[in-house]
Amino acid sequence: MKTDEGHAIVTELVDEADIVVESFRPGVLEKYDLDYQSVRERNEDIIYCSLSGFGRTGPYSSYPGYDPCVQALSGLMAITGYLDRPPVRIRASLIDCGTGANAAYAILAAVRQRDRGGSGTEIDISLFDVAIAWMSYWISRYDRTGELPERAGGQGIGSAPNGVFPTGDGHIYLATLSEAMYERLCRFLGREDLLEDERFETIDDRLEHRDLIKDEFTAEFESYDAIELEKGLMDAGVPTGAVRTVSDIVDSDPHVADRSMLVDSYNPEADEEVVTPALPFRFSSAIHDGTFSTQPPKKGEHTAEILEALSYSESEIVNLFDQDVVFAEGH
Repeated sequence: MKTDEGHAIVTELVDEADIVVESFRPGVLEKYDLDYQSVRERNEDIIYCSLSGFGRTGPYSSYPGYDPCVQALSGLMAITGYLDRPPVRIRASLIDCGTGANAAYAILAAVRQRDRGGSGTEIDISLFDVAIAWMSYWISRYDRTGELPERAGGQGIGSAPNGVFPTGDGHIYLATLSEAMYERLCRFLGREDLLEDERFETIDDRLEHRDLIKDEFTAEFESYDAIELEKGLMDAGVPTGAVRTVSDIVDSDPHVADRSMLVDSYNPEADEEVVTPALPFRFSSAIHDGTFSTQPPKKGEHTAEILEALSYSESEIVNLFDQDVVFAEGH
């Protein structure tokens, strides 16, 4: 875009576009008359989505967007990990993925509004705002009680037993969110004596004696395999999940296999087949089956095709490549 020819191409594309998605730092595109206000003057029905780390306004707006940094700044990191250790990051780029998904929702809503007689619009979405929205429970709880949430590792809140427990061959998470669930757990394990123990009579009692009750159930669970215990407790009506590894998911999980959630794909850079998760939705019609019948385009793969659609001649396209105004991998 820093060349006159490149700027002209991008401007023509944007001015004819239905939707624009950009992820430059706020202020960059104003230099090129490619910000929303400038584009809207030329294309009033444009839906223009600006996706950034911290939004177009505010004291953090110039900060670069990096998922772990946003986890820290949003408060998410402060509640993740163990109380006696430093905060930790979530080891999946959840905010990156969640921001992209929310941007898609917002764009579709804007398209629907425009189709119903509305106009184009600007969408300002950021990783930071998405992370703050995900903190809704903790923010409302703090506002109501004044209590700061503490890091609790694998321990759940609001009931006991609730958290991650060791088993004979791994770990399991379970939550007894009601008196009925607690009773089912005790009866499944043959520990009806715990139902008569005054220390554990109510949820509040069990929370008060959380460590004691954890010790009771830890001793019971260590004689079970995690998957065996998961099935038994689920069948008994106690929310449970054996902690699975990536190898468990890829190599042996029957539900993953039944749902066809792993598919073969091709990595053109490595020139090899690779297993990857399928799309997490299925249509009853033949719109899409969740697999990948085509590969993502290489960088600039369709550059020439797009320029042709903009009525550039073959010689003009060759000249643009020769002058490094445009790019295509392998060209």
